Amino acid sequence: MKILVSVISYNEEASIEGTLKDLIANNCGYDIVVIDNGSNDTTQEICARLSIPVIRHCVNTGGSVGTLLSYFAFAYAMNYDILCQFDSDGQHIAAELPKIIEPIRNGEVDCMIGSRFINNEGFQSTILRRLGIRLFSRLFTSVTGCPLTDITSGFRAYGRGVIEFFGHTYRDPIYDSMNQFLLLTFFAGFSIRETPVLMRSRRAGASEFTLFRSIAFPVKGIVTFIACLLQRRKVAAMRS
Repeated sequence: MKILVSVISYNEEASIEGTLKDLIANNCGYDIVVIDNGSNDTTQEICARLSIPVIRHCVNTGGSVGTLLSYFAFAYAMNYDILCQFDSDGQHIAAELPKIIEPIRNGEVDCMIGSRFINNEGFQSTILRRLGIRLFSRLFTSVTGCPLTDITSGFRAYGRGVIEFFGHTYRDPIYDSMNQFLLLTFFAGFSIRETPVLMRSRRAGASEFTLFRSIAFPVKGIVTFIACLLQRRKVAAMRS
């Protein structure tokens, strides 16, 4: 199977080199691409030095939605069977990738999420962020019946069906990449599962979740949740 690990990045020059070296050292048969969300640092030079291809946005999309759309379009165009998202800030660990890849390779599930909160080991994020994650994880579970604990986790993998759906079939806007995307994935009929993984605290730089974004996150999340519920039948019909 063709496997792609997509590293999403925005001004992560202090940590992306270590992240890419970790992926290279622990490579178990996957390709690597960096989705650069309009960085104005030395990200491209670092990737060139390590011979890692870069897809660069000419402007920052204001969040991770644009990177999600880019890596799905690229994976579909290049005919990949499995697509993984991997953050460039050093929190994700390359040796943990088989945990989210193998269930998809074996045909057990369509979307795998690496969760920090099943075993409560490793880096657990800030208290404020954990409260928001717990709220929307429980909301997702109550609406879908699919138990999730780490709905905002960026450590995830998708099978060929999901790649084709979001890289080719689904054309409506996606505003809130994590919460909205997982709801759309479920409503489209794809199976979703979690597995416990270890994560580190970020190695350098600042998180995109500023105090303002952390406060706005629940409000935005509830609005997109309602919007997804209204699209439920439409999304299901897209795969029929």
